[in-house]
Amino acid sequence: MTIDNPVSPACEDTVDLAIIGFGPAGATAANFAGQFGLRAVVIERDTDVYPRQRAIAMDDQALRVVRAIGLYDEITARMHMGVTARFIGVDGRPFLSTPTAPTDECGDPLANFFYQPWLEGTLRGGVSRYDDVEVITGHEGRLVDQDSDGVTVDIVPTRRQRATRRIRARYVMACDGGSSPTRKAVGGTFAGSSYSEQWMDIQAEVKRPLPFDPHFDFLCNPERPGVRCPCPGGHFRWEWRINEGETVEQMLSDETIWSMLRAEGISPDDIDIKRTWTYTFHVRKAARWRIGRVLLAGDAAHVMPPFAGQGISGALRDVANVMWKLSDVVAGRADPALLDTYQTEREAHHDAMLRRAEMFGRMVMPPNRIVARARDISVRALAPTSPGRLLVGRMARPPRLSPGFTDAGRDRSPAVGHLLKAATVASPGIVQHRIDEALGPGWAILGLGRNPSTEIPRHILAAWKTFEPRLVTIRPGTSVVADGELGDPVGELWDWMRERRVRFLVVRPDRYVHSAACRAADLPLPAPRYSAVDSSPVQTA
Repeated sequence: MTIDNPVSPACEDTVDLAIIGFGPAGATAANFAGQFGLRAVVIERDTDVYPRQRAIAMDDQALRVVRAIGLYDEITARMHMGVTARFIGVDGRPFLSTPTAPTDECGDPLANFFYQPWLEGTLRGGVSRYDDVEVITGHEGRLVDQDSDGVTVDIVPTRRQRATRRIRARYVMACDGGSSPTRKAVGGTFAGSSYSEQWMDIQAEVKRPLPFDPHFDFLCNPERPGVRCPCPGGHFRWEWRINEGETVEQMLSDETIWSMLRAEGISPDDIDIKRTWTYTFHVRKAARWRIGRVLLAGDAAHVMPPFAGQGISGALRDVANVMWKLSDVVAGRADPALLDTYQTEREAHHDAMLRRAEMFGRMVMPPNRIVARARDISVRALAPTSPGRLLVGRMARPPRLSPGFTDAGRDRSPAVGHLLKAATVASPGIVQHRIDEALGPGWAILGLGRNPSTEIPRHILAAWKTFEPRLVTIRPGTSVVADGELGDPVGELWDWMRERRVRFLVVRPDRYVHSAACRAADLPLPAPRYSAVDSSPVQTA
């Protein structure tokens, strides 16, 4: 791949990874790069965090990614966690509300609201922990060419045309948004469609308590669908559809905005309006998320309507899935073919979330009042019933990981392809924390009341040794454990593994279960096409 670029570089050096874009996806990737010991350069065209709040919420799985990069406490300290999302019918009453309790899988609620400039600032701040990750703002990363050994990238100031520096990166992560210049540079297609309607967005700071319930409300009125959203830090947001025949100039005029806010019971004594703008929903996806040594993540790979709150959540899932694979490939623990599993594992999950967002969109934007009233009556009748609760529960549960680098055997356990339960465990010294923190980065092989280092056959351990797994014995019912053990004080893992009839788990760095078995001898070997197999003796943890 060659790109026509006449700039003359000033110098050239080599890094493991160039990350283009320093929004939520790029900043999360940079934190993972530092954690995994990769030498990385982050290139961002803006010098400061973007001041406008676009995304507003992330789910429990995304918070688990935040925990994995060690920023959970800092980020959740400024979050509204477990917010109720309500769908308000034409009579002004809710016809459906989403669950707010922590999920069984991840231990955090499904809807967790943030103020995006704060979130991005914290993610960026976390990168300062790592000396091997360099951040360059006020510059663009322009791809020059790529070959079998790496990618050449020119770093160009946004106010000049000549490169100040040329680098060679073994891989590039494109985290530069839906219009991604990097995706375009490598010839990536971005097919899909856009909704015909425009929406208007009003962001405000609150002067005094507002006359609303403390919930996120979808205003599902066919005449004027909208959103009412209290945000952390004294911020508040309204969104409304701009109807056919209305102009942007008309709808964003002070007269129209305050007329709509007065209908909500809001006056200038209640809020200061900080920003207004319009936008259109898009449904687009790149055909390939890996093009040679360039990988696309977040909006550069896919965009969807905002109704399910999956924009940032999907981006963080992307990064968590691909970064450990990049680390294993760069370190020589895995074959580069492992990177092909990024799209095969993530795309089906993204598509499922897209269908959920589109379903929510149909509930929010019914075509007329007859359909809207039928929706209100039928959903209200169904929601309290057992089938209704089951349906809502299924909507809340994430789908199983699609085929990729997990056990593909016909008799694979139901644990495979799902996240390991985020149990609270005890480390040596009776320190209790989540299992992700106890295990640390990297692979792990767990035995429930069994010692993997002595019970798993040597040829299986030798095959897994290339991935350098930590071997851990889970001790149920105790907080007193030795090195190489984790306590399961109240039996969370005991119950979770017994329900799935397994005693041994191979757990990936992103905490998805690769394989599981009741007998140690039944654990499968890693797929040869993805691993750099070394059959020398394995080291126990």
